[in-house]
Amino acid sequence: FVGPCPETLTTFADKLAAKAEARAAELPVLEGALSASADSVTLAAMVRALALPVALKAVAGGGGRGIRIVTAEDGLEDLIASALREAESAFGRPELLVERFLERARHLEVQLLGDGSGRVVHLFDRECSLQRRHQKIIEEAPVAGLPEPTRAAIWAAACRLGERVRLRGLATVEFLFDGEDFFFLEVNPRLQVEHTVTEAVT
Repeated sequence: FVGPCPETLTTFADKLAAKAEARAAELPVLEGALSASADSVTLAAMVRALALPVALKAVAGGGGRGIRIVTAEDGLEDLIASALREAESAFGRPELLVERFLERARHLEVQLLGDGSGRVVHLFDRECSLQRRHQKIIEEAPVAGLPEPTRAAIWAAACRLGERVRLRGLATVEFLFDGEDFFFLEVNPRLQVEHTVTEAVT
């Protein structure tokens, strides 16, 4: 079998577990998302504890599904109910997490290659900020207009996380970049369709 080990797949299939690994590897993580819930009252309290806007995300989500952006308290209960229904329907798990939402962030990602024993290299970066309904439309490599110290820091952060989980095979570590800071978003521990963009520059 060529690919990540089952433990890696299990960890990164859960957004909360992925964020816990990122924190342990000392990656910057968005405020919020220390726990998840399927209870609407608890989720509403989590939203109110953060400054708006915030994002509701399905813990088991992917492909842009199970995401709702909260910009005001009006209609909050309906948004939560809608996100819970979609999470349950699409992924079989209704749990949501709540985190700060960056309205104008760029979506960047780093391709990793690991040997399974803790040695990891990056295969540079891609940008996938052009999206519709949280789904990627256009991928570019390398990322344009990124300050070189930030690029190096993002590469290093991605590699630290890959080393921590002893990555085997290929994986993509995704980040949000708001023009000053970058934050861990998630990991896709598999070969992605976007990998062909990386192939074109490596």
